[in-house]
Amino acid sequence: MPLTAATWAATLRLAAEELGRMRVFIDDLDGWDGEDGDTGSNAHLTVAAMEHAVASLDPSAPLDAALEASAVEGLRGGVGHVGVLLAIVVSAWARAVGASQPVTPVSLRRMLRALPWEVPDAHLEWTVAVEAMFDEATSELDTLGETLPDEAGIVSRFSAQSQYGLVNATSERTGRVDAGAAVLAVLVACLDAAVREDHAMLDSLARMLAELAGSNAPPSPRPQAPAPGRAFTVDILLQGSRSDAGSARAALDALGVRYSCAGHIDLFGVGTWRLHVDTSAPLAVRPRAGAVRRFQVRDARPDEMIGQDALSDGVTHRGVRLLERRTLRRVERAAVVALTRAPGLVEDLAQAGAVVLLDPDPADLGVVDALARRSSAGVCLVVPGSGVLPGIDESDPARIVVAGSRDDLSALAVAQACGPLFLPQPGGPEAAALVAQMLRGTADQALARSTVVPLPGDADGPRVQAAVREVLAVQPRACRVLVAAGDGPMLVAVLRQVLAGAGPEPPAPDLEVMDGGQEGPSLLQGIR
Repeated sequence: MPLTAATWAATLRLAAEELGRMRVFIDDLDGWDGEDGDTGSNAHLTVAAMEHAVASLDPSAPLDAALEASAVEGLRGGVGHVGVLLAIVVSAWARAVGASQPVTPVSLRRMLRALPWEVPDAHLEWTVAVEAMFDEATSELDTLGETLPDEAGIVSRFSAQSQYGLVNATSERTGRVDAGAAVLAVLVACLDAAVREDHAMLDSLARMLAELAGSNAPPSPRPQAPAPGRAFTVDILLQGSRSDAGSARAALDALGVRYSCAGHIDLFGVGTWRLHVDTSAPLAVRPRAGAVRRFQVRDARPDEMIGQDALSDGVTHRGVRLLERRTLRRVERAAVVALTRAPGLVEDLAQAGAVVLLDPDPADLGVVDALARRSSAGVCLVVPGSGVLPGIDESDPARIVVAGSRDDLSALAVAQACGPLFLPQPGGPEAAALVAQMLRGTADQALARSTVVPLPGDADGPRVQAAVREVLAVQPRACRVLVAAGDGPMLVAVLRQVLAGAGPEPPAPDLEVMDGGQEGPSLLQGIR
């Protein structure tokens, strides 16, 4: 059949299904190499987002339009470094195949021969296995000369040789299967299955991955602590010119952080760029030029590090035993999204277990829906901070739960209470109502134990004293002050003096000082 948007939609639909079933296996491939063990999960979420974007297109639309739509969605809805990898590969194909209709063997070969590392302005740490896959597959297409087989034959050869390149890279290097390369092999095999309407290549890929993974009998992967300098992951959506993106990349290079980057420029010359950064200091990597449409921060520690592991009986797919050992059953935390305008609170909110959106753009709050979908129960708790009252769809209270917090310190209290919560096991969509009730009740309890009052910006002693009396009236066990951008040491000094003179019965609690850097007043919090 001719290659159209319908072909690519079928490819993504099949790839989402395959990666969903192989998710844990590919996560383990990543974990065996000491990484964070989420490549399979991130690839599945990215491909599912791409599939959703392409599903609305006319099935007879040109192939390049479908590839372009999925590449753009890979920027907005992709997850992790593998999400950037998939966006770059698909973008390279979209650029190379061209808009000519129908797709011919010549244009299809040109598409598959496009090398992702030649995409302008893209940046990724290309692994030996990924390079070997493209080298083998594109070399095979070069040998065809002037006489080309039909489209199905070209895709079949490309898929087979890419798998051969993965085998060679695995045996020549460490004996470990590269997780990102395995994801690409699955995507290409799904393209072959969609074009030829034959799943034989997928069957052989499953057997090959099982043999490669079991050839050196690696030990069971264990949750990995983030490497030094990678305590947080930051996803940035930047809108601007190519020079704005270049400035952001130059700043990241100067900081020496690991990052990946992909971009897309529309017909009006406005570019959208996605950067995925591993860092120990999230605010240090925020771009200074262009418009930051999303600045999303999360703790890089895996959920398993703070949960209990239960063992399952391994993974079988397409009749092939992918894991002969008992695999880890991942503990999954509740999906909590914290919205704040206090830059100094980003790390604390992330360490509490929340996904943090700093200065959220209302146009990009669809990310909340995406985070809800990523939860196995399909439920997400939104925790607003000061001045952040987004127009989030709350029509389904079993899917989106909005906490009653309206200031940043209350938001922190809710995040610290709800971020570490684990979803029921077994769970899934059937547990959605229970999860929503659990999140709502825990958030309400955290707010009931917190009293927050604003502080005067001029460090006026009597008014600070009145605020302190209001907080101490609830007999808190701890006090915090979130210092605003316009305040400084004078306010903190006056506050400490007032607390010290509050009287010995009972003694005033110690004061935790947090540099929020937010606009508006500083905040004093008492926690019972």
